[in-house]
Amino acid sequence: MPRTEEHALAARQEPGEHIAMVRTMVGSGARSRRLGAIVLGAVALGCGGAGNPMGPSRVSVTQSFNYAIKVNNELDLLFVIDDQASTSEVQSKLYAQLPLFMNALETTPTDLHVAVVTTDMGAPGDSTSSVGCTRTGDAGAFKSAPTGTCTASGLEGGATFLAASQGTTNFTGALATTLQCISNVGGKGCGFVQPLAALDRALGADGSPPPAANAGFLRPEAYLGIVIVSDEDDCSAPPDTQLYSLDVGGSNQQNIANALGPISTYRCNQFGHLCKDPSGALIAPPLEPPSNVMGTAAAPTLDLTDCTSNDTNGLLTPVSQFISDIKALKPDPDNQILVAAIVAPAAPYTVAWVPESGGQNTQPGELWPEVMHSCGASGSDDVNPQATMNPTDGTFGDPAVRISQFVTSFPNSVVTSVCDASYAGAAQAFVSQSSVAPLPPCVGGTIQNNAQGLPDCAVTAHMWGANGTYTDVAYQNCALTGSTPPCWSARTDTSCAGTALMFVDATAVTSASYTVTCSICEPGVTGPGC
Repeated sequence: MPRTEEHALAARQEPGEHIAMVRTMVGSGARSRRLGAIVLGAVALGCGGAGNPMGPSRVSVTQSFNYAIKVNNELDLLFVIDDQASTSEVQSKLYAQLPLFMNALETTPTDLHVAVVTTDMGAPGDSTSSVGCTRTGDAGAFKSAPTGTCTASGLEGGATFLAASQGTTNFTGALATTLQCISNVGGKGCGFVQPLAALDRALGADGSPPPAANAGFLRPEAYLGIVIVSDEDDCSAPPDTQLYSLDVGGSNQQNIANALGPISTYRCNQFGHLCKDPSGALIAPPLEPPSNVMGTAAAPTLDLTDCTSNDTNGLLTPVSQFISDIKALKPDPDNQILVAAIVAPAAPYTVAWVPESGGQNTQPGELWPEVMHSCGASGSDDVNPQATMNPTDGTFGDPAVRISQFVTSFPNSVVTSVCDASYAGAAQAFVSQSSVAPLPPCVGGTIQNNAQGLPDCAVTAHMWGANGTYTDVAYQNCALTGSTPPCWSARTDTSCAGTALMFVDATAVTSASYTVTCSICEPGVTGPGC
């Protein structure tokens, strides 16, 4: 009998085996996201035929969807903001756009927690004073003191984050204004920016309890929103790293002969990235120029491509560790975590060697490496000439390889440029991600009927319990409950190309996600509902 390719695949499986495919489609409309994991499995059923009272056996197909729907309106939103000296223009643009960002969130009935943390995690080593860092920085603690021209944050006494629910707040004035007062974090932070480590520490995702100031922010059932703002890439390192140390291997000199090179943020590139050189070889950004040319009139350069995080050398904390840590905070991280970054593009990526500055016992003509800004003012000697974003407001940024890799590992994510003229697009994109409701799962093919003449499907709701765990509850077809919710039904829908569309009546639903499994008619075979 004829079979589609999917049917043929299913037919070749042994009983109990299955083929799994994950499909995610994100659009711009308010109900434009469909999230589903489709499982095609072999199920032996009978059909009419001679010589067998039950008919020859045939293979039917089931489709099983894991379907997440927004069923609570709680959002815990954390801003991780770069506070090093170079970020004044970045912070000014963010400050101007925060009202748009927060006002858009307030148009939906959202129960909000909003907090701010800096990228300053210090630089443990033997040279912290020389690089303008303390040993621990802000250590992931929320910032709640008034900044800039604000004389008071507006937060109630003792509050370290903003809370707003159904008209009840822990601050005076507008939410956006209060957030502006605590988010203009200034430019005195450590030059070795560690947004991923700060995020991990702030939420207690690193295995230790979060700072005392952060208690009560993270709610187990709430959606988690993360916004990272930085003009440099992440340089998060474990406590025992030598990355920030001048005394490495007996060398205690600020020059190219140091085992890790001069102490500068280039170390974050050299030991944090892997890229392809012009020959296609995968290398770490080098300390010495390819030709080892000294004293040239023009700085030697090396163009690199396809850069990723170097998660193997141990000097920086692997990005994969941060991804795992943050996803472990939620039982359904692909649907419960939203991540955005306002950073410089990860490409173009060029290393330039320039005359040393502030060195010790340097050699004549000694050159030190630096990564050119991937966006910035056109014509500036430290901006990559291949950069396609050339703002005129003084904004610039270095390739955000690690941050971009972290953000894009989450299905609900947005990466925009720190060199954008306005951050309104980033705000709108994030709000769109946080407010999108998924369409019910689209079932391909015709659904079989069960013995009651109803679509042969099972719907299980995974409901939150008081202790933050899921409880599974089977939902019935609405035809069996007199349409009393919660229940489910099937209908045809043009947005589903005319195929059957399963949906759960959400008028009385308190669950966070569902599993929908349906038996599908095999092409060319008649049967109940086929």
